[in-house]
Amino acid sequence: MSMLTSPGPAIGASTGVLARLETIAPSLRESERKIAEYVLSHAAELVYLSITELADRTDTSEATVIRFAQRLGYPGYAALKIALALDLHETASPLPGELTAHDDVGSVKRKVIEASVESLNDTARLLDDDALRRAVDAIESARRIEVYGVGGSAAIAQDAYSMLMQIGLPIGVVTDPHLQVMSAVQLRRGDVALAISVSGSTRDTIEALQTARDAGATCICLTRHLRSPITRVAHVTLLAAARPTMVGGHQLNSRVAQLAVIDVLATATALRRQDDSLQALARGRQAISKSKRF
Repeated sequence: MSMLTSPGPAIGASTGVLARLETIAPSLRESERKIAEYVLSHAAELVYLSITELADRTDTSEATVIRFAQRLGYPGYAALKIALALDLHETASPLPGELTAHDDVGSVKRKVIEASVESLNDTARLLDDDALRRAVDAIESARRIEVYGVGGSAAIAQDAYSMLMQIGLPIGVVTDPHLQVMSAVQLRRGDVALAISVSGSTRDTIEALQTARDAGATCICLTRHLRSPITRVAHVTLLAAARPTMVGGHQLNSRVAQLAVIDVLATATALRRQDDSLQALARGRQAISKSKRF
């Protein structure tokens, strides 16, 4: 019988996640041992991987990854990653390109912009032209468009709403998890649900998109990971890369790539419906001009 048949006490940074893993790895089940060996060999890389990516790279399942984290005393994979990031931050020197408290403003400028440029270049390679065309086709002809995103993705959802609303599309944005589901259940065939989740694993957003799909809407997702759970629900998947930038051991995901994909969608749609879009933009500018007179 394995000595880890039930989760033990939570491991703090002082315990050392890697040190504990080296000790208990031989006693794990075969599938969990695969994950342990991968973590020990690729610890620095793990903090950037989604649960789906780790499962793929270890030829296991997402459920196995969760059980592995729980055997180490964590409620889930996210908590394990946080503990591991703290563990690594205490022992490792900063990597090239990682931001530290000692960086001056010029160094911060260079590193952040370089990371953003790399994310944009990666996105240009990852973003599939056929997927883009299908997304534009659906958005252009939609009776109604609803955009969903929570947490950090809520800001991207708001930007999508702003860009597409300005060119005259019938669009709304919902960032409250409960209201997202209430919105999604009211959609029907001919409507579009655009869900944004960088990780692709945000449960609330996935649930809203599944509800929209069940209601008959065309579902589009914008995410970073091709094989994440949200892509199994979406009819169309749009990929935006995000080169992580580190500050004191904490990861800052670049939003530049996601915003660029939104800009591409809005621009392509506006060109498709050029006259209507130009008129909508003109009406918007005229309304703003009038409001400034008061």
